[in-house]
Amino acid sequence: MSSLDLLLERLVNNCSIYDEMPHTFDDTLIDKLVDSIEFEESSVTVVRNFVRSINFESKCIPIQMIIRLLDAAIAKGKFRDDELLSEFIQGSEDLLPQARPPKLLDDLFKLYQRPEVFAIRKPEAWLHVIRWAINQIDSDCTSVFLRRQYQSFICQVQPSDARRLMVISGVIEIFTRRARPELFSNFVVDVVTRILDRYASDLAPEECITYVESVRNAPRIGENSLRLLVKLRELHSSLTIPLTPGSWISEANRVDLICFLLEANPDPCQGIMAFSDGSNDQRVEHVDQLVDLLLYSPAVKLHHKTKILHRMSGRQVNTFLEQLKVEVQVENKIRITEVSKLLPKLATRVTYSQMASLFEALGSRVLESSSLLQELSRVYGEDIFSRPEFADFKNRLRGRLTDMIRSSALESNWELTDTALEVGYIFPCFLPDREDLQALSQTSRRSPYVLSMVLKLLRDHYGGIPDDLMRYCLLESSDPAPKLICMTYLTKPMIFGLLCRDEIVEYLNAGLSDEGLEMRQAAMKLAEASLAKPNLKDAVVNVLSEYRNDRWIGRAVRRLLCEEQLQQENESVHIIREMLSSLNVAGNDDDVRDCY
Repeated sequence: MSSLDLLLERLVNNCSIYDEMPHTFDDTLIDKLVDSIEFEESSVTVVRNFVRSINFESKCIPIQMIIRLLDAAIAKGKFRDDELLSEFIQGSEDLLPQARPPKLLDDLFKLYQRPEVFAIRKPEAWLHVIRWAINQIDSDCTSVFLRRQYQSFICQVQPSDARRLMVISGVIEIFTRRARPELFSNFVVDVVTRILDRYASDLAPEECITYVESVRNAPRIGENSLRLLVKLRELHSSLTIPLTPGSWISEANRVDLICFLLEANPDPCQGIMAFSDGSNDQRVEHVDQLVDLLLYSPAVKLHHKTKILHRMSGRQVNTFLEQLKVEVQVENKIRITEVSKLLPKLATRVTYSQMASLFEALGSRVLESSSLLQELSRVYGEDIFSRPEFADFKNRLRGRLTDMIRSSALESNWELTDTALEVGYIFPCFLPDREDLQALSQTSRRSPYVLSMVLKLLRDHYGGIPDDLMRYCLLESSDPAPKLICMTYLTKPMIFGLLCRDEIVEYLNAGLSDEGLEMRQAAMKLAEASLAKPNLKDAVVNVLSEYRNDRWIGRAVRRLLCEEQLQQENESVHIIREMLSSLNVAGNDDDVRDCY
């Protein structure tokens, strides 16, 4: 028996007193352990012995540890004892009524979801677990994460078996009950919806009608439930969905559903009832009618209009644009980020002149967030402001940006400066004067955001970052963003070639000792480039050697130094020893008693 196997046995034995790990224990070690073990034959034998001798009435941690090891061995194709696995699964059902901690149940149901595990039994043999899982989904005490695990487990059942085992009817009953206002739970409804979605094509017509009515009479419901309604209408051509204004408890649900119908369906009008007074039914005949049902709802939002813009007629687009130009001028009515999301779709439906008129209406609001101008550049290109339709807006914006840079630099209003520089970075026609940028490189050092933008502009538009500024950022500044920009800049071949030996060593030490992982990784790239230079190799190796056992970059350093890596088994041994050490420390802590 190898040292790994002996340590595994010792670990599980030492865990036998715990229902939960001590607070000093690093839970990620369990994940690292099961990932690192290759499960050679002797290790599989140890796991098999664990599985055979497990006591499902014992403390949680040893059970959890065995489940994790078994799951990993199965995932890696090393556990092939179907009879023993079947016995284990049968015995594990004893855990369900024991009110075990969520983490244990989570691991157990992840195991149940393994295709090899689920297939080990006939569907009928899983019936007890299925019913228990359905009941837990319906319980308000169940966490969101566990509900998802139970849902994924149930959805493994084939449709024919789901009908026979009354899974579908049971889930429909829960949805109908939990969608009522007095018992409503969006968490329960959402998970039940996901299960129904799995069996959507197998729902009977009366079940589909029940689902429609439940959604209509529900309070604000989740997107998945409404999208399932769209799916059911596609699968069941005879299904009718009433969309009469005022006929839904939640108008927001009705608007969302219309939006989903219009969003991607080639024939969104089929089976849609626009009006019904009990004796007269009026069905939606044209897409324009369905769009109007959405546009004239008091619950419609800009994001709805954005999604269905491609469905609007020319008349509807023009009306929408005129309304939008008014609304963007009303304080807090529409966020700039919403306009950003709209712009790509709007660009395909309006002229340059119409788009320019929208920006005129927005005015200085375009500076509230760079996202809108970034989207404008992405859709139209960075030369959009060279078009005559945008000439007036461009001139006003340029003057505003210049004032922002110069006045805010004097007043230390760094947010305005950052915004102005960012606009210049997006559209070169708004680049600041070199003198203004040089002044900012000295005065903006208290603002990492402004300094970062100054560095980017100097790097990409003004011939490069000056040595003194780069040296300040790397060796004196404590702000991560400017430092990272400069460290990354150093790895460019043209810049790297200008560095002397002492500078490289100095910058490497600064980067590798930095607290930020990104900075360290960037420094590793500089080290890799430096090792390729014979005259630098010795100095770089000396620097790297200090970080050979570093927790975060030690492995990358050893790889760069071409040192032999720990074998997989040795890594597992190392992890188990660390786990045992943590448990020993926790045990010693438990011996300390408060004397007061």
